[in-house]
Amino acid sequence: MKRSVIVGMICMFVVAGMSNLYAQQNRGERGQRSDQCRKEMRCNLSDAQKEQMKEVRVKYAKQSLDIKNELNELRAKQKTLVSAEKPNKSQVYANIDKMTALKKELHLQKLDMRMEMRSFLTEEQLLRADARPNYRKGMKQGRGGNDGMTQGRMHGKHAHGQMQGRKGMGAQKGMHAGKAKRNMLDLSDDQQAKMKDLRLAHMKDTKSLRDEAEELRLKQRNLMTDENPDKKVLIANVKRLADIQNALAKKRYEHQMKVRELLDEDQLVIFMSRAGKGQGFHRGHNRW
Repeated sequence: MKRSVIVGMICMFVVAGMSNLYAQQNRGERGQRSDQCRKEMRCNLSDAQKEQMKEVRVKYAKQSLDIKNELNELRAKQKTLVSAEKPNKSQVYANIDKMTALKKELHLQKLDMRMEMRSFLTEEQLLRADARPNYRKGMKQGRGGNDGMTQGRMHGKHAHGQMQGRKGMGAQKGMHAGKAKRNMLDLSDDQQAKMKDLRLAHMKDTKSLRDEAEELRLKQRNLMTDENPDKKVLIANVKRLADIQNALAKKRYEHQMKVRELLDEDQLVIFMSRAGKGQGFHRGHNRW
């Protein structure tokens, strides 16, 4: 009876995970299309430029298709390796290294694509493309605060307060969701305490890498807005980011192995049914 309940829970997790994955993919694709449309409108591209942009995007899509397919296969393999009863560390690490190499190649191709697209733009269009929205200004205008500096500040503060409230609600929701997931394992008080210690240790251990990655991402964005971006530095940043993501993925695997040591047989079955999600390159610690 207990085993049937566990199997049922695993099926539920798989279905929910697939639904969430498809939803995230659809949101990501819509977001990318929307961003591209806004940029083209802001830059006021000519018909000839739009055609050039389209040709470059198609070229990149064809060029990257095989790499993306292989990367998806490696991600699936990673889930299998990590959820094994006795994971083979050398195989897991080798698979992470392969994913790192492919992910790095994709980002180098994307860099080439962006550089080629920028070559089509006039100086004024480049300035428009590189102009980042003032989020505080955007929030106040979104609530009607565009009738003067004083009114704008008032709306900006109001919007900022609302945004902080939403962040707080989101953080609370995230904490509750995290507790709910851990409760699915029916952890004892002792297990929960040890799990918390492991999470804190993992966060401390990866903090310097995560901080460096964030600095590199910011540096990369700033470099791309230079009048003459230094491609050698941009490439070096991509390679360093790849090294950091590789190290974070391996540290995450080590963390999961320590977590597994705390679980009994039934808890381990449920835990392994979810293991491998986001392994290697996922939003958060391993974000590019």
